[in-house]
Amino acid sequence: MPVNIVFRPDTEPAPAKKSKGKPGHAKPIPIDKSALLKPGRLRPGHLMHLYGISHSTLYKRREDGLIPPPDLVEHHRPIWFTSTIAPFFGVKADG
Repeated sequence: MPVNIVFRPDTEPAPAKKSKGKPGHAKPIPIDKSALLKPGRLRPGHLMHLYGISHSTLYKRREDGLIPPPDLVEHHRPIWFTSTIAPFFGVKADG
């Protein structure tokens, strides 16, 4: 049984893959400011979303002292407690 290959110039090319950013850079993680009222942990992506900044800006602001140092580091990843970040957004937790 013969196979016919047909070339159709009217078809659209496959869509280009979305760029995922630079490898190793954090991606913004959506979080609501009301989450700062509860005990929890925030990763760089959460802070990027809250401040509306990029990965590079986050680390630059950390160097400049505009963002507090992380409360702990797990597997080379900085983590802030919500109680540390909440005051920067005018959120006061009960307690």
